[in-house]
Amino acid sequence: MAIRVGTDDDADFFFHVEEETTIESLPPDFHGIAREELRARLLETHEILLDEEGHIFFIAFDLHTNQKMGLLWFGPRRNHITGDQEAWIYNVTVLPEHRGCGVGQKLIEHAENHAREHGFRAIGLAVATHNTGAQRLYERMSFKSHNVLMRKPLDSE
Repeated sequence: MAIRVGTDDDADFFFHVEEETTIESLPPDFHGIAREELRARLLETHEILLDEEGHIFFIAFDLHTNQKMGLLWFGPRRNHITGDQEAWIYNVTVLPEHRGCGVGQKLIEHAENHAREHGFRAIGLAVATHNTGAQRLYERMSFKSHNVLMRKPLDSE
């Protein structure tokens, strides 16, 4: 396995993986959103964020077959408490057939090295509460929970 910077040729793969990951991570009150609407919202988010300086995505691939195994979206994010720019993992996804083989860990290690090379002092990410496998990986890699994002749907009256 190797990791490389994603290119325009990877855009379809990136978007497809982002869409599937987003659907897997949706809280129950979002399940009614039509896939086309979700796709449009993701496209808008990607256009905004990927155009910002420092946003990049990495592709894990098999050296022998060149088959893509997963991706990681990296970018800066402002810490709202300190005001510092921190490295942020916006998405790390390993394709189902490659999970449990160390691909996610290698992608995160690659992102950590990239962050260090660019002078970041911390790296963060968010994880869906139901994704216990990913949570265990992040904890093994010394990520610590600092906040829990909570939301409540409001009745429209």
